[in-house]
Amino acid sequence: MKRNLIIIGISSTATDLYHFVKEYDLFNIIGFAVDIEYKNDDTFLNEPLYSIDDLGKVINKEKDFLFVAMLWNRLNADRKSIYNRLNNKGFKFANIISPTAKIRGKLLGDNCWFHDYTIVQHNADIGSNVSAMAFSLIGANAKIGAHTFIGAKSTIGGKAIVGEQCFIGINSTVFDEREIGNKCIVGAGTSIKRDLPNNTSCVIAAESFITKTYSEDEIESKLMYSKNKR
Repeated sequence: MKRNLIIIGISSTATDLYHFVKEYDLFNIIGFAVDIEYKNDDTFLNEPLYSIDDLGKVINKEKDFLFVAMLWNRLNADRKSIYNRLNNKGFKFANIISPTAKIRGKLLGDNCWFHDYTIVQHNADIGSNVSAMAFSLIGANAKIGAHTFIGAKSTIGGKAIVGEQCFIGINSTVFDEREIGNKCIVGAGTSIKRDLPNNTSCVIAAESFITKTYSEDEIESKLMYSKNKR
């Protein structure tokens, strides 16, 4: 029997999660909830919309689940705040796991979302409130701190450590045995080959790319299979 689920939030992330859960028939979604100041209607996506303050009247804390559907805004601080607030009130949280994901490591907490084709290799430890988007890889014996977002197609190498409340951008790489501190930002497409201390941002600067614009005919001539490459 499927468990009941209320999604916290009504942003695009909440919408994406709603369709994700529906597609794979993971939970019985019985509504959404937001703080009262954001509740401008009684429904969202044709489901009931509740105030967070009323959740205790709506669900059974022993049987039903919540999921905080917020991703990386303010370096995951908003998601962390709401998660901690509801956790302190005794609510239970779901883990949302795609049937195509392979979780061989340990989920140490809850409110985690593992998107399509994510892989968590053996002996990796994952904290609470972690989101790992499609095709991401977390290597063997790695450790991912709570409240962290891992972008699509990102790779966390074996024995790497990622601290709490980090942002790992799309298609980025943290090499084996590297240590990323708490509240760090790894920009999209960035490769991390050395440790990062707490509160560090590491991104690829636009100035590091060399760009040149050609005419339409010239650009077509630049990609040719030839021994005499231009």
